[in-house]
Amino acid sequence: MTEFFEDFFSPLGGSILGTIIITLALCIILPIVGKCFEKSDPKSKTKLWMVPFVWIVDLLNGFIKNNIGKRWRSYAPWFVTITFLLFFSNIASIFLLSTPTSYLVITLTFGFISFFVIQITGIKSMGLKNYLKSFLDPFFVMLPMNIVSELALPVSLGIRLFGNIISGTAISLLIKNVLGYYSIIVMPFINAIFDIAFGVIQVTVFVILSIIFTSMKINDEEKIY
Repeated sequence: MTEFFEDFFSPLGGSILGTIIITLALCIILPIVGKCFEKSDPKSKTKLWMVPFVWIVDLLNGFIKNNIGKRWRSYAPWFVTITFLLFFSNIASIFLLSTPTSYLVITLTFGFISFFVIQITGIKSMGLKNYLKSFLDPFFVMLPMNIVSELALPVSLGIRLFGNIISGTAISLLIKNVLGYYSIIVMPFINAIFDIAFGVIQVTVFVILSIIFTSMKINDEEKIY
């Protein structure tokens, strides 16, 4: 039994360690950044290092508000948190860490967490009875397909994120192996494209889709802010 657990968890060691390090770092850094914002004077000029945080949070809050509606403040902390966590997970290789999102188990975990947020939103907004009835729309014969469609959501979110991250990693390794020592010339540009640029794109896609799917579970009258 011990050997089974060792064989199961040993391939995940890098992903788990990278996730733990990134999570702990964000748990330390983000509260400090938040305190700095609380102490800053809103009437004075925004400090340069604060600009990216302000821009990202304002952009996310605006998108969440437009799609979620009245209860957007309840969802904003979750979506902002997952945005930062996914971004730093995607670019972990820059910090010489194993990229957590290059492991399918990690991306599927993100997908299923979003799935539960979406389903709980549907139950809270529509009520349990109407939520269950929605699986019979437009006809009761659609019940199996509607169930499969809902269950496919977290899998598609997780696999999409995993596939795009692992493909960038594979291309980077391929270039490094082909060029050998000469790869040091081009690798900074390759890493900038496949680690940072692709990382930003995949975070954007994951978060936007999660917000849109959540919005689809909310009654229209609640979306009016």
